[in-house]
Amino acid sequence: MDSAVKERIMKVLKKELKYSSSNLAFNMLISKLQKKIQADPASMDSCMKEMDEFLSKYPIVAKVDLANIAAL
Repeated sequence: MDSAVKERIMKVLKKELKYSSSNLAFNMLISKLQKKIQADPASMDSCMKEMDEFLSKYPIVAKVDLANIAAL
């Protein structure tokens, strides 16, 4: 994932940008990571690692959603 998309994902996780996927599992992951970051703002690195792992497991979700996030 390129740095511009990574930066936007971080903003989504910090709730600075609003994003909703058509994929329920991805929405659930985003919600879970947003709660984790609200509880501990220093957990961004572990959250981004979890996001990378999810997206590498599901490349079709990654392709669609990363393109949408890049367009935010």
